[in-house]
Amino acid sequence: MTRVNDGVVIVGASAAGLSAADGLREGGYTGPLTVLDEEFEPGYDRPMLSKSLLAAKEHVTPAPLRSEEHLAARNIDLLAGHGAMGLDIDRRLVVTNWGEAIGWRHLVVATGVTARPVVTAGGTALPTLRTRADLAAARRLATGGRPVTLIGGGFIGLEVAAALRARGVEVTLLCATELPLAPVVGDEVARRLHALHLAHGVSFDLGSPVTSVVETPHGYDIHLADGRTRAATSVLAGVGTEPATEWLTGSGVELDQGVVTDAAGRTNVEGVWAAGDIAAHRTPLPGRHRRFEHWTHAVEQGRQVGLNIARGEAVAHEAVPYVWTEQYGTTLHMLGERRAGDTDTVVEGSLDTGDFVVLHGSGDELHGATVCGRVRALRTYRKLLRARASLNDALGAAASA
Repeated sequence: MTRVNDGVVIVGASAAGLSAADGLREGGYTGPLTVLDEEFEPGYDRPMLSKSLLAAKEHVTPAPLRSEEHLAARNIDLLAGHGAMGLDIDRRLVVTNWGEAIGWRHLVVATGVTARPVVTAGGTALPTLRTRADLAAARRLATGGRPVTLIGGGFIGLEVAAALRARGVEVTLLCATELPLAPVVGDEVARRLHALHLAHGVSFDLGSPVTSVVETPHGYDIHLADGRTRAATSVLAGVGTEPATEWLTGSGVELDQGVVTDAAGRTNVEGVWAAGDIAAHRTPLPGRHRRFEHWTHAVEQGRQVGLNIARGEAVAHEAVPYVWTEQYGTTLHMLGERRAGDTDTVVEGSLDTGDFVVLHGSGDELHGATVCGRVRALRTYRKLLRARASLNDALGAAASA
């Protein structure tokens, strides 16, 4: 069946997708607007899955991103349970899992990312935490009375560890790097995070990647790169994500670790845009693309894409990347993007007290800042990063604070 829709189709009821829909209406677009949602439940707040929702002892559900009233007031047609299976750019059709072919004048790709699978030697995918169904499975682990081994020392692994410890679960975390989250926040902040988790009873095995997982009658044998084997009764994996681009393979839309776009969100195909975690923005360096898998970035970029379509413009999205994580009541805010080889300098407060600002940079280039406790500093360093200020400028601002 073919639906006639000479308007805008957004694939993905994600933060980026729904923000694009709002941006379209805000920008004055009054035509047909359809959002395809692969899940049957409305788009929901994914970042809270590994934070308060897993930690809560009572049954809780993720908050919807938009109410039915919001969608109705803006005449946004959300098709629940409709996932995209393919794209025909010549006839301008998107094919769904219902066998429908939906026509479009503009298409926004906002399908985001999926959890990178860790598969056992027997072919079984280990549990992850990315969807509402994953949350239900993780909550069963939290109430199962058995120790849980987490594979991965990034945001998800650390947040899940904190949530499970809040529920009294015995947790062991396996991390390929010498310190958890060190590439993102630097060694000094990573040491503080490590110490925080140790103080709350998390056991760590650091510095050796997992090479394979074998199912056993009692659980799992986890084989590490250094030759050791660790036994586990329950396992949850959080080793990163992969862009959800399978449905675009062979479509003609350029793919390179995501959907390749310019700074305005346009792809190589006229009328096709991308926003959020899936969008890989071209950089000035040949062959280099950047993706930001962060909530605020997805919301802001999605809205800008919607405005661009509505107004017939190509305004670049140039916001400063921002992400936050909460563990044991401690909230870290990260601005910009720390790079390999950066120097990490404490410019306000102290790591010992948990109230600090750390700047990340190289030479006289300011690349990012990590803030804990001193939330007023976020505005200062966001402005400096947006203005592409030097590291010396940032150090001067810190000295006068």
